[in-house]
Amino acid sequence: MPVITVEDVLKHAEQFEQMLSDYYARLSERSNREGVRLLADYMSRHRRRIGEALQKLSQEQVKRVCSEPLRYAPQAADCRCFEGIDLPPGAAAEKVLDAAVTFDECLVRLYRQVLQQPMDQEVLELFESLVRTEQRDEIQLKKIKAMDYF
Repeated sequence: MPVITVEDVLKHAEQFEQMLSDYYARLSERSNREGVRLLADYMSRHRRRIGEALQKLSQEQVKRVCSEPLRYAPQAADCRCFEGIDLPPGAAAEKVLDAAVTFDECLVRLYRQVLQQPMDQEVLELFESLVRTEQRDEIQLKKIKAMDYF
């Protein structure tokens, strides 16, 4: 069985976050709706969860957490999360928000798979924090959608 570490999972999640940022930046550039452009621009800039979470730890803690081995590789959040989501230039903000919730759900699934494994308390706390952050984001996105702000 190949060895996978927490660092491998975090790097993959960071790559997914970067894909999301790029996706929203492209959407912002090509949208013909001002509200959607503003929303997509905001979404492209605020997706830095992993870095924010790791900044709360000391260098020693980061090194210890990242080197923690995992028994099995979680099913990664990846391009499959983008399947079935086609946002044309004329897409409504509601559709952008729905897509954002779907992406958050992909990350929550990834983090919960990691949490199912035996691990050090620091690693547990990191991934619990990431789950809470993504869940708060989901709630906020749903509130924005309900207010029909855009």
